[in-house]
Amino acid sequence: MPDDDAAERGFLAGSSYHDLKYSQTRAPRGSYPQLLARWLLDNVYERPGRLLDLGSGRGDHLEAFAELGFDVTGVDIAPRSVEMGGRFRVEIVDLEAERLPFEPASFDHLFSKSVLEHLRNPASFLSGARAVLRPAGRIAVFTPSWEHTYRRIFYSEYTHVRPFTRQSLDEALTLAGFENVEVRPFLQLPFVWRRPGLAPLAGVVRALPLRYRPLDDAPWPDAVNKLIRFSKEVVLLGTATSPS
Repeated sequence: MPDDDAAERGFLAGSSYHDLKYSQTRAPRGSYPQLLARWLLDNVYERPGRLLDLGSGRGDHLEAFAELGFDVTGVDIAPRSVEMGGRFRVEIVDLEAERLPFEPASFDHLFSKSVLEHLRNPASFLSGARAVLRPAGRIAVFTPSWEHTYRRIFYSEYTHVRPFTRQSLDEALTLAGFENVEVRPFLQLPFVWRRPGLAPLAGVVRALPLRYRPLDDAPWPDAVNKLIRFSKEVVLLGTATSPS
């Protein structure tokens, strides 16, 4: 069966999409990748090891995990990711159509953030990723929560094609052959990770009709804008293990 979307993926991979997506206006650099990597080490992975970033983009998370002692490798569809990844190994792979260029069971951990929603066939992609994960290795995958983003946020990103609920992400990971699957909403607000009792504050902010960048021309200082944005842009965190 011909891949009707291959031409579009090829166009985007060779275009300025990554420069637009990771521009200083849309994605200013900050400490979030380091904070998230530390949280995942403490709460999901438990110890450093060989980690594959599925959709490594600008390489922010490669750097963050490397700082914690992980041996990191990235894959992405865009050749610009090799340059953006700097000193780290990044392989160029069409995640919808090509096999990962690694030996079976060659990674201890898999990480994927903001990738599944761009794929039309996420279960088969996750199955291929599981093949390069060692037995009992763990995956952490983040994707927007449709329950929280369906009104306006999800399709503001041109390349989003596959929304997820808790149930559908659970099913995708299960169909891909993972075990011990757990899926839950995740607030991208580090102060909530440290003090979970403050989570209701994000719920109050989420309920208010507040505008924020980059969706709108909003006047807030950066700290206030982040509180508004990431109170509203809730993601799902799916964790699972490869069969022993």
